[in-house]
Amino acid sequence: MSGPKLTFLIRWVLDEWVPPIVRDSRWFFAPVMRFYNRKLDLDFKVKAPAMTEHEFCEAYERIMPMRESDVTSKVRQFVLSHLVGTSVLEVGCGNGTMALECAKRGFQVTATDLAESNVLRIREKSTDVQAEVANAECLPFADAVFDTVICLHTLEHVRGLARAAAELQRVTRRRLIVVVPRERYYRYSGNYHLNFFGGAEQLGLLFGHSKYESRVLDGAICYAANTQVPSAQ
Repeated sequence: MSGPKLTFLIRWVLDEWVPPIVRDSRWFFAPVMRFYNRKLDLDFKVKAPAMTEHEFCEAYERIMPMRESDVTSKVRQFVLSHLVGTSVLEVGCGNGTMALECAKRGFQVTATDLAESNVLRIREKSTDVQAEVANAECLPFADAVFDTVICLHTLEHVRGLARAAAELQRVTRRRLIVVVPRERYYRYSGNYHLNFFGGAEQLGLLFGHSKYESRVLDGAICYAANTQVPSAQ
């Protein structure tokens, strides 16, 4: 077992089997953090709210490169089966695995990420994806310009969750697809997660969707909903 499934298994064992009083102790998690990535800052969750935009971006640049993708084959199939229209925006594209897959299937793909190194990596891999640096909380696109917007394993990282959700809704013309890990809050973790999700109902409330489709696949909440664009008066 390797890749995202192994990551999920390790997280599940730590979060579900280790008593919380031990699991969230600095003395216990410091050596675990070094196993994940020696460049990770153990106190990132405490520092993040006071960071400038530049400092926040730099924190992610310092831990690059990360693993290829957090998206398992089951999650990938969920996403691909819910794409609609011809244009796709991926917000928080990471290394670009999903964006490139969408491009191979004939979609017009735009991809954004906070880390410039990820964007440069995508540009080196393919000219079929328009990649650019952008913060999920302030997307440089017009309203309702993309048929499908996907945001995979990204919302757990943003500082302004409500702003990011509003931006995703704003640029979506037809369908929004979101994937987040299903996990409980711990101060110390082998990642830079700032937001934690226990079920799809949290996403429904966040986006204001009364109807949506969701599944939990390989420890991830997979969520898809149609976005209604107000008609012109």
